[in-house]
Amino acid sequence: ERFAGGGEGLGKMFAGLSEIRVNEQITELITTFPQAKVVAGTPKKISLPVKSAVPGGVTVLIVLPREYPKAVPTVSVAPANLAHPWLQPAAQGKPAGTLWHESMLRHYYEHDEKALVKLVGSLLETFKGVQQNQQGQGGPGPRGAAGAGSGAGRAAGNVQAGVQGLDINYDDVKRDVLKLSDDELIKLLTDKEAYAQYLANMKELSNMGSSIKELVQQNQVLAESSLEKRDQIADVKNQIAIIRSTEVQEVKNKYEALAKEHNTILSSINVNNLKEKLAEAAGEADDASEALSQKLLDKGISVEAFVDEYCKSREVYHKRTMVLQSLDH
Repeated sequence: ERFAGGGEGLGKMFAGLSEIRVNEQITELITTFPQAKVVAGTPKKISLPVKSAVPGGVTVLIVLPREYPKAVPTVSVAPANLAHPWLQPAAQGKPAGTLWHESMLRHYYEHDEKALVKLVGSLLETFKGVQQNQQGQGGPGPRGAAGAGSGAGRAAGNVQAGVQGLDINYDDVKRDVLKLSDDELIKLLTDKEAYAQYLANMKELSNMGSSIKELVQQNQVLAESSLEKRDQIADVKNQIAIIRSTEVQEVKNKYEALAKEHNTILSSINVNNLKEKLAEAAGEADDASEALSQKLLDKGISVEAFVDEYCKSREVYHKRTMVLQSLDH
C-alpha cells in the first residue's frame, strides 16, 4: 500500500511536469510570434494569423491534443481552399483545411522547449506566396486595341496596389480606368505625377484620410495589446521559475528518497526465504479451501457463504502460486 501510494504520487508529479513543459513551449511561441493567440478551452488551441496574398488573410489553428506532447499537434488552416502542398483532402473525421507533412514528426515535442516555435516557423515558411484555388483574376474589358486593353489592366492593378486595405469597389475603379483613352493610359503608366493626380481625384479615395486614421488607431491598439502580452509572458515565466525552484524540487526529492528506500528494501530481501514463505502461504490458502469443502459436506456452512469464501480462498492461493512460479524463472 505504501508503494502504491508512492506510485500514484509519482504519476501526478510527472503529469505536472508535462503540463509545465507544455506551458513553457506555448510561452516561447508567443514570445517569438506575438501575433499568436491562445484560444480558451480544452484541448489547448493556438490561433496564428499569417501574411499572404489571399484576400482576408490566412489563419492557422494549432490544436494540442490531451496526449500532447506525446501526440503530434493537429494543424488546420482557414480558408480551406488554398493551393498548398500540405493541405489534405477532406475526409470523414478530418476537418476541412487539415495540414499534414512528415516534417511535423521531426520536432521533439516531449523534450524541446522550442518545438512549437520550430513547427510554426516551418508553417510560415511554406505559406510564402500561397494563393487561393479558383482565385478570381479580373481581366480588362473589350477594347479596340490589344495594347490599350493590356495597359488598362496594368493601370487597374496599380490602383488596387495603391489602395490596398481600403473599402473600395474595384469594379467601379476598373470601369473608370477602361473609359480612358490610349494616350491617357500611357501617360498614367509613364508619368508618376499624372498617376498620383489621377489617384487624388478618384472619388473612391475621398475617405482615405479617415481610413488611414482608423488604421493607425488599430495599429496602436494592437501595439498596446502586444505590450500587455509581454508583461503577461514575463509574469508566467516568473511563476514557472518559482514552481521549478520550490514545488518541483520538493517532489523530486521525495521521489529520490522513495526510490532509494525501495532499492534498499529490495537489496535486503533473500529470494530463497521469500520463496519458502510464499510456498507456506500458498499451502495455507489451499488447506483453508479444503477445510471449507469439508465444512460444506458436514452442512456447517450455507451454500452462499461457501461459494463466497471458497472463491476468495482459491484466488489467494492462485495469486501466491503465480508469484512463486515467477520467482523460479
